[in-house]
Amino acid sequence: MAETTSGPGFDPAVDPIICSPYAEPDLHWQLDEAGRALAGQAPLTGRRPSALLRPVPDDAKTGMLAMDFDAMSTSNKLINEIRNHVRTWRLSGYEGTTSVTRRLLVHWAEDSAHRQLRPFFAQREAIETLIWLREVARRDTPERRDIEAAARDHNDGIVRYCAKMATGTGKTAVMGMLIAWQTLNAVRSRRRRNLQHSSRFLVLTPGLTVRDRLAVLRPSHPGNVYEEFSLVPKDLWRDLHAARVEIVNFQAFRRRDPTESTGAQKAVLGAVRADQTETPAAMVRRVVGDLLKRRRTHGDLVVMNDEAHHCYLPATDGRAKQSAEERNENKIAAVWFSAIRTLRDMGALGELDRFGGQASPVYDFSATPMWIARANRGESPMFEWVTSDFGLMDAIESGLVKVPRVPIDDDTEQARTAWRRLYDATPTKKLPKRSADPAVTLPQPLEDALSASVNEWRRTHEDTQDRQPTPPVMIVVANTIDNAVALYEHIAGCETADGALVAGRFAEFSNVVDGADGAVPRWRADPRTLLVHSRPDDDDAITTRFAKLMREQAAHMGEDVPPDAVREALNTVGKPGRLGAGVRCVISVSMLTEGWDARTVNQIVGFRAFSSQLLCEQVTGRALRRTSYESFRDEPGKEHLLSPEYAEVLGIPFEFMPARGSHRGTPPPDRTEVRTVRGRGNHRITWPHVIEYRTVAPPAGFVLDPAAVHLAVLSEDASAELVEVAGVTGETNLLSPDDWRRDKTARVRCAAEIANLLTVADNAASLQAPGESADSLHGVGRCSLFASAYRALDDWLAHPDVKCASASVLLRHRNKREFYNGLIAACRFAVTPPPPHFGCGRGRQPQHARGALAPSGAGTTIAGRYGRRQLRDDAAPHSRGPQQRAVACSVPLAS
Repeated sequence: MAETTSGPGFDPAVDPIICSPYAEPDLHWQLDEAGRALAGQAPLTGRRPSALLRPVPDDAKTGMLAMDFDAMSTSNKLINEIRNHVRTWRLSGYEGTTSVTRRLLVHWAEDSAHRQLRPFFAQREAIETLIWLREVARRDTPERRDIEAAARDHNDGIVRYCAKMATGTGKTAVMGMLIAWQTLNAVRSRRRRNLQHSSRFLVLTPGLTVRDRLAVLRPSHPGNVYEEFSLVPKDLWRDLHAARVEIVNFQAFRRRDPTESTGAQKAVLGAVRADQTETPAAMVRRVVGDLLKRRRTHGDLVVMNDEAHHCYLPATDGRAKQSAEERNENKIAAVWFSAIRTLRDMGALGELDRFGGQASPVYDFSATPMWIARANRGESPMFEWVTSDFGLMDAIESGLVKVPRVPIDDDTEQARTAWRRLYDATPTKKLPKRSADPAVTLPQPLEDALSASVNEWRRTHEDTQDRQPTPPVMIVVANTIDNAVALYEHIAGCETADGALVAGRFAEFSNVVDGADGAVPRWRADPRTLLVHSRPDDDDAITTRFAKLMREQAAHMGEDVPPDAVREALNTVGKPGRLGAGVRCVISVSMLTEGWDARTVNQIVGFRAFSSQLLCEQVTGRALRRTSYESFRDEPGKEHLLSPEYAEVLGIPFEFMPARGSHRGTPPPDRTEVRTVRGRGNHRITWPHVIEYRTVAPPAGFVLDPAAVHLAVLSEDASAELVEVAGVTGETNLLSPDDWRRDKTARVRCAAEIANLLTVADNAASLQAPGESADSLHGVGRCSLFASAYRALDDWLAHPDVKCASASVLLRHRNKREFYNGLIAACRFAVTPPPPHFGCGRGRQPQHARGALAPSGAGTTIAGRYGRRQLRDDAAPHSRGPQQRAVACSVPLAS
């Protein structure tokens, strides 16, 4: 059982972050019956177990969305067991993986002061879990067996793995890590059949917004995620370009009529017209036909679902009454799931097993992998095939997201906090429009809540206007198009029936420039407020009326601006120099679509009903992305913790942290712009632009000391290399491999084995010489040792005291290791450290790239010492050895 911790003072009301974002959480807050952190209680030691948060019916008196935290019934036992296995495997050094996989895992875990961007623990755990299930766990491992069985039961036999990651914790980077892991293994594998990894990827998204954002998963993209987060070591970068990545929105998989008949044509043809709708297989070939071709690729197709809570097998039981929201989600799920099932049936996902599962599993990513209908009914909603869980509470405690704060009390005598459930507390459900009456106001308490949120926005803008390049953003969510239009007219302004322009009630958000000093009011070309739909990419969801509203907004920006400009402005909110850089408010019908990742959202006002935890978290998630990941604390004992950031959420009954006072969090650090002063370009100073830091082993060399060589006799008792063949009569013939090639290959292999002996610790006790130091080889690379081993082997084989016919005899000898030991004991060794200022730039060869051999009589004898070395050429999670140093790979900045 977890124990209360002691140490630096923590208070969840003002100091919610208690864990480092780069390490596994080791503390967690105690929660009360409503699912909120207990104020005044010290955090518990250990990590929070994965558990389901099950909404139960509202309390009739308080109206609170209570959470049932019965640990016995809500604990995700399978996820917690997998988490423990992955932790043990991580601490063991990732045993059981391929060499390529292990190098990537070590690279992602590297903690170096020179590395500015590296994966958070939430990202590492997600990809480590998927790798453990595929490379380490066997099919009969209980955890893998149970996860795959659960996936098959709910997905028509399809095997799926799901990573649950809270919004803002970096799912895109994890998808890039998965592509890198699969591709580099596939390219570097020597297997040609039953390949376990692939270089072909199909990423499915819920719409164009997410599709455009995930373009960074293509290695050829200028802003690709691999270079931004240094996900792949530079020497493996070329192999990554073998990846073929297609990103498709699920709407493309709707089956079409190839005749493309219009409504009038169909009416003329009538009932006698044959159904020409394309088959599922034809539909898949139309969308991703090129990706299904195996030319110059490796392995089976890998499918990844982003926002995977939209992809499930809809229930066939029609007895349960469904809401309009559930019916819409089921339509989406039917199209999405049908595409994956068709790919499985076509064999694109690999061979099928006897249970209907496929060789290449489907990888799901979602912050809310929940069954929508079951969540609305108050049941346990999480997908049964979730493999890892880094939820919102974990993300808050690690500082990866903003802390959402909702109203929990007010100064009225009412039993319910009105601003917590604005829609329920507002008696008028249909909001008045200013286009009909410019003097009308919004009903209470919505009017006061909106004004309070605007005032909070003004304070935030004042605090951050000198620190961040774009203004903060407020989101307003409405339940219907009519109410969204009414809110838009109140906030942004409108045009009355007689053509007069009315400015918005809040000058900071008005799209109408008021006619001051006799000027005529006009629409702003750079809108400050947008009116958007929650599903802008779904033609079925966009009504004719709303499409007209989108065209009108675009027309306000300019005569030649296309209607799609509104979507472009939405996708670029918070991005300097883009169309949406100046947007300050977004008004959405229902809720904003997934994938909208503006980091500058600080306020949300909801005017709609919220029936489930799923919907609350999805809407609140739009405001969770931090503005800065560099603002670490400077307090003693808390230097590893990020400073908290907050988002004010009104009208959405969703809470995790208690709130006291008006603390707005630490502002982001100041930004400094460095540029050349006009007219002084000839005095410009250039400096290297660091593109990568590497841990480089120093060159090392050793030579054979002929006087130290002892007598060695190797008999030729190995397998035959020269064979005489003859028939019952006639001439005989000798069969043998080419002598030169056979001997050279044997020498290379022997030298490689000698270098390996110098870098692997397995017989230290028997080979350690008395009084010898164990540090002379620490940090030396294996490649540097190979050249010296090859030359020393030549000298040893030519020595008069060594009786060995050829290197192939040594290679095949049953006691070759003893002879290797004798050869190493007769060598002298020296390390040449790299120069103090070493830059590895593009197009330049490092001056010390070749190792220097120590002259005879110099250096240190290394007899027996190699057995204690555990040296690696790649980056390691432990500290560098005394002989290693970090070097910068750099290029000069352009003048």
